[in-house]
Amino acid sequence: MPITIRQLCDTELFSLRVLTGNDQLNRPLTWAHASELQDPTPFLDGGELLLLTGVSLPTTAAETTRFVRTLVAAGIAGIGFGTGLHYDEVPRNLIDATSHFDIPLIEVPLQTPFIAITKAVSRAQSDDDMKQLRNNYQSLRRLLQAALTVNGTRAVVRRVAELIGGWAGLLDSAGHMVEVSHGPAISGVERTASERQARPMEVSFLTSDNEDVISHPLLTSTGKLMGYLVAGCPGAVGSLNQGIVIAASSLLTLMTTRARDAQLTMNQLRSVAMYQLFEGQNTLARDISGELWGGFPVEPFQVFHVAGSSGLLESVSVSLLDGLSRDLAFGITDDALTVVVSATDSGRILARIEEVDVTVGVSDVLWWEDLSRARRQAAQAAAEASSRDLRSMRFAELSESGLSAFLDQDRSTAFAAAHLRPLLEAKGGSELYRTLAMWLAHNGVNDTTATALNVHRHTLRSRLSRIEVLLGLDLGSPTERAELWLEYRLLGDAPTA
Repeated sequence: MPITIRQLCDTELFSLRVLTGNDQLNRPLTWAHASELQDPTPFLDGGELLLLTGVSLPTTAAETTRFVRTLVAAGIAGIGFGTGLHYDEVPRNLIDATSHFDIPLIEVPLQTPFIAITKAVSRAQSDDDMKQLRNNYQSLRRLLQAALTVNGTRAVVRRVAELIGGWAGLLDSAGHMVEVSHGPAISGVERTASERQARPMEVSFLTSDNEDVISHPLLTSTGKLMGYLVAGCPGAVGSLNQGIVIAASSLLTLMTTRARDAQLTMNQLRSVAMYQLFEGQNTLARDISGELWGGFPVEPFQVFHVAGSSGLLESVSVSLLDGLSRDLAFGITDDALTVVVSATDSGRILARIEEVDVTVGVSDVLWWEDLSRARRQAAQAAAEASSRDLRSMRFAELSESGLSAFLDQDRSTAFAAAHLRPLLEAKGGSELYRTLAMWLAHNGVNDTTATALNVHRHTLRSRLSRIEVLLGLDLGSPTERAELWLEYRLLGDAPTA
């Protein structure tokens, strides 16, 4: 800590004597400044001990009071008056004025040079700065040590809380909690939510209930938002060590970026493995399952079709990797997350997935030879859940209602695939298929379909005309539309020709 007036007065070598302001002696000094100007305030920043010998000191009581009032307004910590030169003793007017404003007035004897006091203040500040530098260095070392542990992200968050004497929480870019050091972090994160939403790319500060809270965005060099580090410290305002939070934010940004790059690579490998699995190459997927998923599902199994934004699907993927089960395989296929999970564990996995705001379709309990069928069932159930605004739906619920319950699923699906093959095998067939499905789902209304697809209505009409040519039918026919809708229900979002 910087030196105080009390500590200067306790230094026997200086022989200082306190005349007024005894209750204000513990204020830290920013500097000791000698000046004989009639108005030295332009050269003061606040917190100084002003040293003077009275060369320009006013002679009247009113002028002296005005002089001291000006110094107090400038924020000085005290006045040191040197005796033995212009004044043998401290003037009474100055004593009365400093007593009135309750500001320390110190008598400095002739044998104590002002420069000695200035050096003492400077030395104390240098020692304090060096101590702070050493502390910051040790804090950085401890943060780096935490980053090198097995779960470096979690360790860094907890180390931040330890170093600032409070709590810390790591959020993803959407504001969802990823890691937390202590329970109080949850309420602290909630209090700063509005600031993050209003200014997501800026550092925000909040002081409430005797607690300082900082929310620091994790930004890459290209300005991409990776998340937030939120930290809080109870106590006096300004007690939170912002330097630690800033250093930890930079470290977490680097760690998150690298982890994200590695995760993207793993996600691509999982997707490739899932495609191999659907093509019947179980052996290859099984051989690398330990590295990709930590295990492999056993039959009988169920397939989940999870639909949602890329960010939400990533959240589900992270959740599935969090030691929840070793009897599953998953990957992004056709813009959805496909999960194959052992039937004995499917209920628990489904409950975890439903914690995220996604739509889930669940297949029947099937065996490996029926994997493609299970995948179609899950996709159809997810599409129906979405149309009914449900969080999840089982294929069994879908097949128990409507005309499809009376159809031979395998023969009907084979017919649908053959009928739509010209569309599926055409250039841009997947896009045309999705356009047709969306148009049918919106009852053939062009405007609402174009809005849902985020395309111009002229583009939609062009696609519909091409579909009619490829399939050789009239979309204006209710019969044709009904048959197409039933075929879509059979094939789902991931048809196989």
